[in-house]
Amino acid sequence: MERKGKMVKYLNAFVFLLIVKASFSQRTQEGLNQLVDSIEAEYFLDTQKHGLAIGVIDHGHAHQYYFGGKYYPGIDDVDSSTLFEIGSISKLFTTHILAELEKSNLLSRDDLLSEVIGDSLFVGSSEITLKNLATHTAGLPTFDNTASLQALPGFNEDDPYALFNYDFMLDLLAGLDSLSNYGRIQYSNFGMGILSYAMAVAADNSFDRLFEKYITGSLDLKQTYLSLPEKHAIDLAIPHRGGEVMPLINLGDMRGAGGIKTSLSDMLSFMGVYLNPEGDDKAFVSSILSNQLSTDEGVGLGWGIYERNNLTLNFHTGGTYGSSSIVLIAPEIESGVVLLSNDQDDGKLLQYALSLIDFLHEK
Repeated sequence: MERKGKMVKYLNAFVFLLIVKASFSQRTQEGLNQLVDSIEAEYFLDTQKHGLAIGVIDHGHAHQYYFGGKYYPGIDDVDSSTLFEIGSISKLFTTHILAELEKSNLLSRDDLLSEVIGDSLFVGSSEITLKNLATHTAGLPTFDNTASLQALPGFNEDDPYALFNYDFMLDLLAGLDSLSNYGRIQYSNFGMGILSYAMAVAADNSFDRLFEKYITGSLDLKQTYLSLPEKHAIDLAIPHRGGEVMPLINLGDMRGAGGIKTSLSDMLSFMGVYLNPEGDDKAFVSSILSNQLSTDEGVGLGWGIYERNNLTLNFHTGGTYGSSSIVLIAPEIESGVVLLSNDQDDGKLLQYALSLIDFLHEK
């Protein structure tokens, strides 16, 4: 009887803990919903804002929120099928492929670019490694705005990056005089484009095929596109700058630097790879997220590194002519946030992302 009584006590205690845990979880969910609602309310105070998708991974549990319209403000048709331009967040997919190729022994991040793609480079480029390209420390030109492109042969103001095919980029590389900022962080879409070419050469495959194998295939991201199929154009959240419809960005063969379109659910799946790795994947993820530099400036393979409230965050932002995005993960607490918008950012997405990650950290 005493043994039975103890068992009843243990069962009662266990049930009590389950109730407390469920109650805490419910309060957390309510708090998260309230915070997201407040973000929505503030964001759409600007009546020219169009669509917004917010994804949250809370200690391994994913939540999705959709607001606004793909084409017009005030029409709520943004949903789980909606595709967004993610701009420079595309680089995270490209550097993920780099790490996969390294894991498959097809290359090393420390390989010299000149050895991978041949010797048709200017003399000063002989020290560039693939890791330099992935961490923006190769010292290559940024080409991050129209003004920096105007002197290039074939420049078209209506489609400024269209001339960046691989032949054009290799000619630019061969014609450079020096690497004045080698070893220092200098953000470069051009460098990421060269990286995509180098990976294709090393793997004896096209970058499109590598993307299909390691991103849409291995990671099962069926709503993520390097080139958007025509049949899915209807799913795209059209970019806007205020009330003006903006064109989709065309980066030529630099698509891996900023041309990807994807959905909120695929972004959450991609983040999940980095937040809950198992077995050998732990070392793989660490090799991407950890600081690749010997300085205090924190840069992973593609990912930025930021310390906030004693929590290490990995992040990236994205922007095109009229789309904005941010992804921010905190592996220590298996949590992260992503915000996707088809409006030009006015600085609020970072503010919202940090408020969400602070909530997840403090709860």
